[in-house]
Amino acid sequence: MIYPKLINIKKTNIAISILLLISIVVAIVSIVINELCTKEFKWSLIVVISILYIWVTTMYSIRKDVNIASHVLLQTICISILVYLIDVIIGYKKWSLELAFPIIIGTSNITIFVLTIVSHKRFFRYALYQLAIFVISLIPVVLYFTGVTKYFLPMTICSGIAVLTLINTIFLCGKDLKQELERQFHI
Repeated sequence: MIYPKLINIKKTNIAISILLLISIVVAIVSIVINELCTKEFKWSLIVVISILYIWVTTMYSIRKDVNIASHVLLQTICISILVYLIDVIIGYKKWSLELAFPIIIGTSNITIFVLTIVSHKRFFRYALYQLAIFVISLIPVVLYFTGVTKYFLPMTICSGIAVLTLINTIFLCGKDLKQELERQFHI
């Protein structure tokens, strides 16, 4: 029987340090080039924000015993913030709120749905994260009805997917979900 190799912590820490140094150099070089060549458009901010996003994702992924649903929730939040910041940097055309955000949320809900189907007997571990994503899924509805966004279809699709995944959660593990909520919030 072949066993997986143990990770050498010292080599891993050295690799992380080297990659961190490279990231810092790339960020500084992009800022310098941006200032020297194209001061009117701050594209280097997109590079810096993307590097930070990659590091948050990488460090969170490296952690052992990470719940997949918590990773989906973190990615939903981080990617949403990233695309919003990119939209602001390039002139704020609202594409991040009107199109990207509903797509990100819809994808997150579909991912949770697939996790439910694949491991429905252990789904109660994902339930609180799914509820958090459902609450985030209500943001496009609020944005639409407050007039911040104007496209009805992306908001409708996003909300529909969110409602279907919530119904799926209640159907597959309503009892477990109730017990988990009582345990977490001392109800």
